[in-house]
Amino acid sequence: MAEDHLSNETSVSAELTETGVKAAAKSRAVAAIDRLAGNIADVGNAWLEGFTTRRRAKSEGERQLIEATARYGMERMQVDEAFATRAFENHFKKIAGQQVNKDAVVVEAIEDLRRTPPTDEEAEAGPAAVSEEFISRFEKFAEGASSEELRERWGRILAGEIRKPGTFSPKVLRATDELEAEAATLFESLMPYRAREILMLSLMPALTFQQKLLLISAGLIVDPGMAGHRNTFGQINVDGEEHWATSFGKSMISFPATTTVVSKNKDLIRMDKQTPSFSVYILTDVGKALSSIIPTDDRLVAVEYAKKLISEAPEIPLVFWSEVEPGRYGRVPNPLV
Repeated sequence: MAEDHLSNETSVSAELTETGVKAAAKSRAVAAIDRLAGNIADVGNAWLEGFTTRRRAKSEGERQLIEATARYGMERMQVDEAFATRAFENHFKKIAGQQVNKDAVVVEAIEDLRRTPPTDEEAEAGPAAVSEEFISRFEKFAEGASSEELRERWGRILAGEIRKPGTFSPKVLRATDELEAEAATLFESLMPYRAREILMLSLMPALTFQQKLLLISAGLIVDPGMAGHRNTFGQINVDGEEHWATSFGKSMISFPATTTVVSKNKDLIRMDKQTPSFSVYILTDVGKALSSIIPTDDRLVAVEYAKKLISEAPEIPLVFWSEVEPGRYGRVPNPLV
């Protein structure tokens, strides 16, 4: 009996819905999984059996697939065993390994979507499928993901592209493929200090010269040079009074522009040409894209920065804000009390 591909796709689509993946994002996920894994029903079953179980069975499954592929190759070629074995080593084993890697990346992507479903805005926005350019390039990189670390990384990237198409350009994919494990691990450890497209230097552990060089050479942060980079506050009007303000994603803090700013910690805050600012590392395009697939909490960064300001510059009367709709903030109670 012929396989009902549409039925399989509907089944997996329903399971994606259970994880919170819906509408356009669900369609993108189904199309990408089908393209990479071939039989979308098998991928759905693998995920439904449990991620932990799959990992335990991974080695045995890979061995069986490779052996089965070898037998198939020998039978099809109908030549002497020695020649068939050499041909298998050079061709069939490679093909089998590539598909095993792609399947593993797909399962990692589904697991990532399960942990962090697209927001309502992400789920409804964008095309019905990820771009052909992305999936063609991505497939080559996924085929080479032979380690757990690489499979998890590429799985996160696929999930990120499903959430927000266009995040991972060819340049970002190439840079990710070349990213060393040491740089990736260091970069991920700094994500609790990210807000928007910057790293808060006053909150994070001090980087050694070698660590900065590693992040710069990996194309993850902009070279700060000798002077470093700073983020300046902007001005807003609060009930007729001018305030200095800085945003952290959906959170914002401000204080009256008449405030005298004095702090021994120049990374935390200082006046630059009569404008308050703080020290930052700026993420590159590659850094921005990769940071988007690592869960962060902008509000927590805002709270930690506010705590430090109150501790080291208590004369600054802070006002706290939260985004009520895109681009518009409303005042909220002090989250530190």
